[in-house]
Amino acid sequence: MVDKYNLSKQELRKMRRKKETIQAFAVFGVVVLIALVVLGGAGVGVYSLLHKQPQSDSELVQGTVGEAENETASDPVVEEPKETYPIVSQNSTPEEEGPIDRELTDEEKAEILDETIAVYINDMTIEQKVAGLFFITPEELTGKTGITIGDSTLNTALSEYPVGGLLLTRDNMESTEQLKELIFNLKSVTGNELFIGVAETGGADSPFIVSGLKEAVITGQREIGESGENSAAYTYGIAVGNLMNEYGFNTVIGPLADIALQENGYTSGESFGNDPTQVKDMVRNAVRGVEDQNINTCVKFFPGYGDITGNPASSRPTSSRTKEDIVEKDYPIYEDAIDGGADFIMVSQIAYSSITRDVPACLSSAVVTDMLRGELEYDGIVITDYLDTRSLIMHYKHADMAVMAIQAGGDMLFCSGDFKKAYNGILSAVERGDITEERIDESLYRIYRVKYRNLVDYEGVAIQKGWLPEK
Repeated sequence: MVDKYNLSKQELRKMRRKKETIQAFAVFGVVVLIALVVLGGAGVGVYSLLHKQPQSDSELVQGTVGEAENETASDPVVEEPKETYPIVSQNSTPEEEGPIDRELTDEEKAEILDETIAVYINDMTIEQKVAGLFFITPEELTGKTGITIGDSTLNTALSEYPVGGLLLTRDNMESTEQLKELIFNLKSVTGNELFIGVAETGGADSPFIVSGLKEAVITGQREIGESGENSAAYTYGIAVGNLMNEYGFNTVIGPLADIALQENGYTSGESFGNDPTQVKDMVRNAVRGVEDQNINTCVKFFPGYGDITGNPASSRPTSSRTKEDIVEKDYPIYEDAIDGGADFIMVSQIAYSSITRDVPACLSSAVVTDMLRGELEYDGIVITDYLDTRSLIMHYKHADMAVMAIQAGGDMLFCSGDFKKAYNGILSAVERGDITEERIDESLYRIYRVKYRNLVDYEGVAIQKGWLPEK
């Protein structure tokens, strides 16, 4: 005779299938809980039966309530549960269930990007690493003037010194087709890993206008500032980005973030104006406009030349501005530019008597490391101001400037003047132990995060790592 408070195996399987249908859980599966309502009074109570985890059909505990009555077997009375909840087995893990098809997080993408960069950097020689810190002109690289074609001289120089970036100027521009062909050759020779940039902030002084390649002028920053229309700055950014894409450039040296603190200031004629708030808003919109065209932006200059009246090409720029004044007026501009996606920030060569004494800002850790890296928390590419100006060369050797810039916390050297002297200066500093290879690697990571971010197959790597299911 069968005890009417027990279920047969057939009945248990039937009940299990019913529960599985009701309590199916989309990701981790279902663990069945069989609820039996026991007729009677005291004994093994309802709570035990409801929370007992059955391991197999043969190991189910037979509950009894009071004295078992020997009666003819009959179907048990089972009360349907009022509520059901998805249950995750304590023995089930996401790994056991397999990877989930989902979007990768920013943190996961960053990890994949850095792992990719690590493989690349580990295969580089110290000579290749040091060359990658330079953003210079083709003329500096080759020693020739007026380079307009990607000939064997330029290609050989790039092979021997794989610099991080090349700045093209009006001297490299003869015609639309010639410029496009030159840039195409540069990308082909370097495997599309080279920053190819031009200084462009609109207006009649544009190298595209001066060289005769263009007639239509992109509205300059000063004119936009005078209009007071913030949306015009975004339109300006789009126009600059489209111009870069037309020829194949991937980087623009601009926009200018200087505040026109003096009407006759060195950069006042190109500034968005003398109102720090307006400059902040317009720089942010300009950066976003350029970045929306997938062009890298280099915001210049930190801190700005707004109170400098002399030309740094001939006279050494010095400023009496205090740090408090810079924090109040310049910091908000760069905070917005950083939030907007600025890939580079160019640090000026201005010496601040109360901050750097007589040391140019781009060669000073007080500005680069303490202010830009520390207080503004910028982890993009820090690039120096033009290092080929007469005002700097008169006071510093090329090699010394290069070493000081890296020791200050900078990542790239812009227009270094005598490239080979600067290049060999850093190599010698590494040999002496004045600069570690790990310090150079830090800069290369920041550089290649920009270069590689759109080249990595994040989904493919994630599938290989088991983070995403195979398609």
